[in-house]
Amino acid sequence: MNLYWVIGVLILIVMVQAILIFLLWRRSRQVVLGLDEIAEDTLKVLYHLSRQKAPVSRSELIRGADIQPARFPIIVEEMTRRKWVLLQGENLILLPAGERRAIELIRAHRLWERYLADKEGVALHALHEEAMRREHLTSPEEADRLAAELGHPQFDPHGDPIPTREGLLVHGESGVPLSRWPEKQMAQVTHVEDEPPALFSQLALLGLTPGAQVEIDVREPNRILLWSGRRRIALSPVAAEGVFVVPQPPEQVSLSEIEIGQSGRILSIRNTQALDPALTQAGLRAGAEVAAIRADPLGDPVYYRVNGNTIPLSRVQANQIQLDALTIREITLPQKPWLQEEIERLKEIMVRYGSGAVLKRALLFLGPAFLISVGYMDPGNWGTDIEGGARFGYCLLWVILLANLMAILMQTLSAKLGIATGKSLPEVCRDHYPKWLSVTLWVTAELAAIATDLAEFLGGAVGFYLLFGIPLFPAALLTGVIISLILLLEHYGFRKLEMVIIGLIAVIGFMYMAEIWLSKPDWSQIAHGLLIPTLPDGAMLVAVGIIGATVMPHNLYLHSALIQTRVRVSDSLRRKQSVYRLAIVDSIVALNGAFLVNSAILTMSAAAFSGGRLHEYSLESAHQTLVPLLGPLAGTAFAIALLASGLSSSTTATMAGQVIMEGFINHRMNVWLRRAITMIPSLIIIGLGLNPLTILILSQVSLSFQLPFAMIPLVLFTSNREIMGEFTNRPATTFLAWLTTGMILTLNILLLVQTFSSG
Repeated sequence: MNLYWVIGVLILIVMVQAILIFLLWRRSRQVVLGLDEIAEDTLKVLYHLSRQKAPVSRSELIRGADIQPARFPIIVEEMTRRKWVLLQGENLILLPAGERRAIELIRAHRLWERYLADKEGVALHALHEEAMRREHLTSPEEADRLAAELGHPQFDPHGDPIPTREGLLVHGESGVPLSRWPEKQMAQVTHVEDEPPALFSQLALLGLTPGAQVEIDVREPNRILLWSGRRRIALSPVAAEGVFVVPQPPEQVSLSEIEIGQSGRILSIRNTQALDPALTQAGLRAGAEVAAIRADPLGDPVYYRVNGNTIPLSRVQANQIQLDALTIREITLPQKPWLQEEIERLKEIMVRYGSGAVLKRALLFLGPAFLISVGYMDPGNWGTDIEGGARFGYCLLWVILLANLMAILMQTLSAKLGIATGKSLPEVCRDHYPKWLSVTLWVTAELAAIATDLAEFLGGAVGFYLLFGIPLFPAALLTGVIISLILLLEHYGFRKLEMVIIGLIAVIGFMYMAEIWLSKPDWSQIAHGLLIPTLPDGAMLVAVGIIGATVMPHNLYLHSALIQTRVRVSDSLRRKQSVYRLAIVDSIVALNGAFLVNSAILTMSAAAFSGGRLHEYSLESAHQTLVPLLGPLAGTAFAIALLASGLSSSTTATMAGQVIMEGFINHRMNVWLRRAITMIPSLIIIGLGLNPLTILILSQVSLSFQLPFAMIPLVLFTSNREIMGEFTNRPATTFLAWLTTGMILTLNILLLVQTFSSG
């Protein structure tokens, strides 16, 4: 076991080093280039900064060019040698020779972007890197020939003017940085800085291109939340500095903003060069009526009807077209049952893109409920499932099924609240309750979230202990490091974090498939336990424990926040209803996966431990008993599944803590600081030598205290038409919700009585 411990520590060291090497490579990408290229790239940034403010300070240029401070003197020395800049103290002044060279580089860069887009069909977000590579190799004479081949274009694909050989520009509206734009006012993007390249590519992927409409929702010290089309985007203040906007004329709206089933008259086209000439020939010009008739099954492009022709336009192209807002109206499109419509879309994807795209489309939406499902198979639930199977065989499988149906109902209500209001459950509480009550709810929710995270964190540590024999204290440190690395993925896109969690869920599922195969359960008894409710003598309290620990309050908070990555408040009712239907499917698929895992735990326990073979109902005892009964493979699978459960559930618990704090009191804490804070109690408890099983039980007690403060507001809000509008619960849904709430709360009270009476 000591060898396994050493191997585990070595793996950790390699992982940390790999992450650091990757981040350092990203940070110092320019260092691998030659000094000439680095100096020229820095010169372009200086040129752009000088147009806004002169002179430019040393710190401003370092930050703007994203270069290492230690390398800055070498770069300045090179630019000074070429008589491009003059260094005066801490400031740099751009000289005429430097300005000429910067314009030559910008001209070559934008011509190459035009060429790559028009001649090679490169996507907008991928243009910059390739054009940046070619610009340094292009002489002014070669740029002239390239311009002639392209017909001397005036603008690049994203609307920036292309300088002439003499340095003249066709100036459009310059605008002001988005970082200085007031909240709750519509604006139109006029320009996006293309330096640094990684940031520009990210902004292009988000749809922040010239012509796009944006509206700042919330401005915070470290980020700006804004709406762009149907997306809610978070930008850093530095990123927002590179996006320039002007007031959106109240009588204009971008074509990309209208919904399917709406039409309007074209007022103007911002940049005709961004459009294929064939589109103009089809009738896409000022004064024409255009209607959005359907979206591509994968979302982009959207198909529009103009002059009897059906034409596809990408979001970037549609951003260039402005409609007269007064002419926008609803049109009648053939209506089909939603199930038939979804099937036809899948068929179209199959024909056009192949079967792989069908999976891609499903994966694009699936995710929020999978992150939630982790809480339903966390280490806190394992104890009751193991005890239920060991003591009562397969008889309590129907209890897990009933608990799962309750969970699906409550999580669906949480998702519906997020879709209808565009806010999380804590945010809705803050809006409708007095401040003192919101603060009280925040305190209780935080305590429950910390206690829950504590138990899940300990589950990961126990998993390392069982798998590698690592003592609990270093295992806890290792767990904290790995969870922090998983949370780091959010900086590279929330979808990546979702996929890692889904991967951990898959690990749990595969490990328990192995456990079921090894334990050889009685399938007829499994069917009997699922379909015929029975409650043996003494099973009541175990059943209470299974159901009482099912609905997790932090999951109700988190789901209402996560679903907002799929919808925005200003979306049409039809789109929201479509998202809600998909959210139901997401919840059913994900939570039934959790149901299968919990059923597998109880089934494995019934097959392996029934008949008094397990004397202590703890994770360690279950693992130790499995090995002599079913072999070392069963013990390894059990430990791996527990480890994956602890890592995934602790990650989502940290995310839930963020949602709770931000929602109830409108304060955001650094996620790594929160991770460090929740590690401290775990390390203290392990250092004191307390029993992890006791901690798991106490965590369930804390959840029981918090549960009413989450479930009751959720049912009240989703039953309120003023809050939910068309998404208000139907009477039958409200009845089932209150019945479920009352049942779970009653069972949790019994669970508390059981816990304290047995203590």
